[in-house]
Amino acid sequence: METPELEGVNLRELMPEVCHKRGALAIGGMTALYPSREDPELNARALAVLEEDKKNEAQCFMDGAWTGHPDQNAIAVAQFPAPNQIARRPASVERRPDLRPVPRDVGRRTLDGTRAAARTVIRYRNGVLNGKGASLLDGYMEDLATDRIYRLMLAQRVKHNSRVPIVDATGAPVPHDDARLTRLFDEELARLLGERGTLRDAGDERTFGEARRISEDMIRNGWFNPL
Repeated sequence: METPELEGVNLRELMPEVCHKRGALAIGGMTALYPSREDPELNARALAVLEEDKKNEAQCFMDGAWTGHPDQNAIAVAQFPAPNQIARRPASVERRPDLRPVPRDVGRRTLDGTRAAARTVIRYRNGVLNGKGASLLDGYMEDLATDRIYRLMLAQRVKHNSRVPIVDATGAPVPHDDARLTRLFDEELARLLGERGTLRDAGDERTFGEARRISEDMIRNGWFNPL
């Protein structure tokens, strides 16, 4: 007999049930915002986000989580009951919940978001060209997953341009076509080159330019599978 539907069930709640039912520990993911020993404001924000995120995972009956920075360890560990929660099970869980809910009230689709995506994929791929599979960008550890998500987002904004409006800071719609995508990549590359004195990104003007070229080519050619 099917168990009653549990409103709000998502992957984070379902995973511990699947693991514990089989005697396995449920391990949460890493918090992308990294602490900083040089920026007190960023450090405080990162550790507060970490504490809230791990507390949420513990409340979902996870047993622990990955961390990516030694300064995260003590706070992360403190959120989980010791030694684990393998004996804890939710009262009821829908066996086949809808794991793809439609996002609601999570923000707007903006030109600034398009710019941020273009900027991030250029910086990430510049890191790849300089031997780095993951890069710390603006306090966040970005890797191939981020790169693919942003490239897909940019491709979708162009493909669905006529149906999904993108707005600027004034709320006015900004058409997203191939020409605008190229222009935004050019503008963000120029900004990055102008900021190289304050950024800690590896590489030089040549690798940034190549990163920009490859990133747009991958979007235009629909190359989204792992390399």
